[in-house]
Amino acid sequence: MASVTREQFKIRSELEVVHIPTGAVFSAYPYSNPDDMLESVRVNWGRAGAQPDSREAEQQVRRMASQLLLENTRRLADASSAVAPKTHAE
Repeated sequence: MASVTREQFKIRSELEVVHIPTGAVFSAYPYSNPDDMLESVRVNWGRAGAQPDSREAEQQVRRMASQLLLENTRRLADASSAVAPKTHAE
């Protein structure tokens, strides 16, 4: 398997990405702290026989999917905090 790239993935939602060549769907649980998200990433490898043919290739796909999930979740968390109303103690 050639190098795994970002272009091989489609972001389906804030908690789900798809590896297009294999059809693998990576899903994460929505933790309040984005850094905790990678503790429970689930993988559905999709089509029969589509899983990467080596352990190294599988790890490359998993690493890139995890990286994309984490970046997307952090970006959304940052956007949410930027628009959240500020409260002031009186």
